[in-house]
Amino acid sequence: MMKGFQRKMCPKCHFPQMKRWEELTDEEKFLAERLPMSATFTRREREKHTFCPRCWQEVVPDETADC
Repeated sequence: MMKGFQRKMCPKCHFPQMKRWEELTDEEKFLAERLPMSATFTRREREKHTFCPRCWQEVVPDETADC
């Protein structure tokens, strides 16, 4: 587990279990690769994001946060 990582609630649907890229199943990764942010961020950058498996909200981490 990542140092300082805390599970966060989805800001859109309030689902309590956002997932990191490595936690997604193959099917979930397939869906995540088709989200709109895939046109903006590289795959490597998106692996740092969190995803809501309920509504597919993609959250970009705060780069200024201390890890």
